[in-house]
Amino acid sequence: MIHLPKVNIKYWFLMILATTIGEIVGNLISRNLGLGYSTGSILLISIFVLSLITAVIAKTENHSFYWLLILLGNIAGTNCADFITIEPLKLGTIWGSLLVVGILIALLIIWHIVTPKSSIEKGLSTTAEYLYWFAILSSSTFGTTSGDYLSNDTALGSAGGTILLIILLIISILLLHYKRISKELFYWLAIVIIHPIGATFGNYISKPEGLNFGNIWTSLVLITMFIILFTFNKKQQV
Repeated sequence: MIHLPKVNIKYWFLMILATTIGEIVGNLISRNLGLGYSTGSILLISIFVLSLITAVIAKTENHSFYWLLILLGNIAGTNCADFITIEPLKLGTIWGSLLVVGILIALLIIWHIVTPKSSIEKGLSTTAEYLYWFAILSSSTFGTTSGDYLSNDTALGSAGGTILLIILLIISILLLHYKRISKELFYWLAIVIIHPIGATFGNYISKPEGLNFGNIWTSLVLITMFIILFTFNKKQQV
């Protein structure tokens, strides 16, 4: 199985960076490079699935493979979200979000039924590992659909949406701290909340209604930050 890194504060910082990178790079691929949502989605999902199969078969325990798949899943999820909400399905952000969160819930239920003893804390079987990664892909897609809804279709905008989601994340942390929820439930709550943070924050720093840094420069800065934090975290775990 692919070795999951230790879930700590640095893990969550890397996850937030990865989700934001996914939003910006996904838009860069589909819009700036002109691939479109359909071609971009097919290409990125294919790369994600092939990378996942290769990593699982190789039974790698290298954290680099884990974070590579996280990045690929987030980039692919952004394109899938646009494929669902904009072109060609045109479901819109509300129905698109409901569809994707339904898929995510179904994957987690199947996981619980098929491999009830597998968990983030106890370790994943091969079946659970595939379910885990497709749940990550679904969560990433939901992150963009719901993040775009908050940014574009509510009065909150990208800045207000980011603040709201951070408040929800803090509430989840408090629930875990006071043992109102399990670590497993907290993990998935945090994943579901962090993914739209990546979308709203990415929209804020890259688009004209926010800081307007653009997709290219924002991608370069975020990827550089991710590499620095990943390298620092890796050295500490050696």
